[in-house]
Amino acid sequence: MTAWLEEFLPNTFVECEYLAANEMTIFVYEINHLFDWVKVNRLHRNYPNNIIVPIVAEHLTYSTSIAIELNLQALLIKPLHKTKFLRIVKKLYASLHEKQAHKLTMYELSQQVPQDHTSPFREAFLRRLIRGEIENEQEIIQAASFLSADNIPNIVFLIQGYRILDENHPIDIDAASIITNVFRTNFANKASISFLNFERYLLLLMRIPSDYTSFKHWSEGLTCLLNVIEVLKRDYNIHLFMGIGDVYQQPRQVYQSYSQARKARKKPSVDNLNVRFYEDLTKNEQLQKAIAYIEEHYDEQLVLCDVANYINFSPAHFSRLFKKETGRNFVDYVAFTRVLKTVTFLRKYDYTIDKIATSSGFNTSNYYSLTFKKHVGITPSEYRNTKEILFK
Repeated sequence: MTAWLEEFLPNTFVECEYLAANEMTIFVYEINHLFDWVKVNRLHRNYPNNIIVPIVAEHLTYSTSIAIELNLQALLIKPLHKTKFLRIVKKLYASLHEKQAHKLTMYELSQQVPQDHTSPFREAFLRRLIRGEIENEQEIIQAASFLSADNIPNIVFLIQGYRILDENHPIDIDAASIITNVFRTNFANKASISFLNFERYLLLLMRIPSDYTSFKHWSEGLTCLLNVIEVLKRDYNIHLFMGIGDVYQQPRQVYQSYSQARKARKKPSVDNLNVRFYEDLTKNEQLQKAIAYIEEHYDEQLVLCDVANYINFSPAHFSRLFKKETGRNFVDYVAFTRVLKTVTFLRKYDYTIDKIATSSGFNTSNYYSLTFKKHVGITPSEYRNTKEILFK
C-alpha cells in the first residue's frame, strides 16, 4: 500500500507519530482489531478537519457501519485493489486541497462491501430510522441496495423480560437469541421483521400488511405474538413485557412508533399482562396531567378527590373518565404505578419487602405482594430471584 501511494504521489504520504492540529492531512488507518475503531474515533475527535480512511480487515466487515456514525469520508475493505484504492485516494486528496470533502453516505459505503456482508448497513440504517435521522427520501431509495422497500418497518415493539431460574432451566442459555429465533419462526412468511439490540431492551421492527392501521386489528399477527409469549414462557421460563407503537406507512415517521413504544412500555396494560399498546393510552390532556401527578407523587398518600381537584374535575366525573380512558380504575392505576417504581429496588438493592412496600406508598407488604403478582405475574420475592434479560 505504501508503495502504491509513493508511486501515485511521491514524497506526499509518510508514516507519522505526531501531527500538528493545524495541518491538513489524510490519515490512512488499518482496522485489524475492533478496538482500532476507538483509535480512529480519537483521531477524528482530535483532527476534525482532516480526512480519515479506515482500511478494514475482512473479518471485521460487520463493524463498518461505525464509519457512518463517525461521519467519515471514505472506507476500504481488504483485500485492497490498487486501481480502486488509488482512485479513492486521488479523489480525497483533491477534495482536501479544495476543502470540499464530503461525508461518506451509507449507500457509498455499502457499495464497497460484498452483498453477503451488508447487515451492518441494514442495522445502521434502521438505527438512524428510529432516531428520526433520515433526512430525505433519497436516503430511503438508496437503502434498497441493502434493505428492500418491503423490509422497511412500519411499527416498533420495545421488549423487555426476565427468566425464572430453576433446576429445569439452566442459567447459561442465550435468552436474547432464543427470543429472536422464536419471533422469526412465528412470523415467517407473515411479516418482515428486524431487531435492534440495546442493553436492557430489544427493539422489534416489523412491517405489517399495509391494509392495517393498527397491530391490534391484524388478528393473524396478534395470534402469532401471543403464541411467541406463550412458547417462551412455557419452554424457556422467559417472560416478556412489551410496549407497541402505532403504525406509520411513511418510513421517515417510524421514529414516532419507537417513541410511542417506549411510553407504552411504562404504562399499565388493558387486556394482556405482557402487552401494552400506545393507542390504548389516553390522549386527554387533563388526564395526562393527572397521570403525571400520580407518577411524581406515587410514594405519597394519593386520594381520588385530591387528584380530581388538581385538574379541576369533580370526583365523580374524574373517576368515570379515568376508567374509560385508561381501562383501569384510579386505585388500580395508582397501585400499578407504585409496583413499577419498586422493580429497580428489588433488582438492585437488598431492602426488605416491608421497606420497599412502605416507601412506595403501600400500606402493608401483603397488599404490595398481592398487587405485584397481579401486574407482574409473580411475587416480589420470586421476582428478586429472576434474571433480567440483557440483549447486548
